[in-house]
Amino acid sequence: MFTEFGKLLRKARIDHGLLLKDMAEGLGVSSAYLSAVETGKKTVSDELIRKVAAYLGILPNTPEYREIEDAAQISKGQISLEVRGLSQRHQETALAFARQFGEMQPNELDRLLALLQKPKK
Repeated sequence: MFTEFGKLLRKARIDHGLLLKDMAEGLGVSSAYLSAVETGKKTVSDELIRKVAAYLGILPNTPEYREIEDAAQISKGQISLEVRGLSQRHQETALAFARQFGEMQPNELDRLLALLQKPKK
């Protein structure tokens, strides 16, 4: 079963007309390793994320790069949030959200997601 990162990686490979072995060679990893990453048998390292982005010509701090990072975090099953340097209020809000996240109902998640994805004016 493909992970979110695996799906993104496989789609990018196909879109660029690359075979698994070709992309693996370009990334400096084995075909077996790359296949295991795609199927979720191996976890995605930060180094691999950087290598994949560079190989595909995706620059850091772009929406495409964030898409790769997001897919990798989802595939890892763990999402981190940097709060260092943020206000006490930001930190308290992040902690409260983390504590309640697993208990949130689908309609609450939908409303929150809509609020967070709403374009800023």
